[in-house]
Amino acid sequence: MKNLHSHIYLLLLGAILLAGISSCNSASSSTGEVSEAAPKAVATNDIAKPAGPNQIAWMSFEEVEKKMKKNPKKIFVDVYTEWCGPCKMMDRNTFSNPDIAKYVNDNFYAVKFDAQHTEEIKFVGKTFANPNYDHSRPKRSRNATHQLSAAMGVRAFPTIVFFNEKMEMMQAVPGYKTPQQLQPLLEAYNKI
Repeated sequence: MKNLHSHIYLLLLGAILLAGISSCNSASSSTGEVSEAAPKAVATNDIAKPAGPNQIAWMSFEEVEKKMKKNPKKIFVDVYTEWCGPCKMMDRNTFSNPDIAKYVNDNFYAVKFDAQHTEEIKFVGKTFANPNYDHSRPKRSRNATHQLSAAMGVRAFPTIVFFNEKMEMMQAVPGYKTPQQLQPLLEAYNKI
């Protein structure tokens, strides 16, 4: 019966995804630059503490692994890039929504991951890097993506990646999501 419920949830998720996929596959402008007015996302290795109850408590992959040893939870990863306009819109419109922030904080460990991150990251016993990153390119332009991004199957930005309590990837969900589109996804993946 549980297996049937899992299949129903996955079918529901597929329908939601088909209705709401809107991936960011191009830069916000012809130069690849993004307006400074958008909020700055949390760096992967920074310890991000919420300023209040209406913000997601972002953490690094390393922090998540430490917390998982004491209190396993599902993992929610926001994969973004600095040049992606819809990524900044999700920060501004979706992740700042008090209901979304509370649900994520209560049910998931949340990681904000820059797909063009330049440092090595250790996760699930493996080391991932970005050896092809070109430091001569402007910071807010397209560049090589991190090996961890590729390992998670990310092909567009933004993408949300869900992991189970055993740190096994469940699914990568591409595209901008409004709070109304994200809430049912969160609830469904939390139940699987």
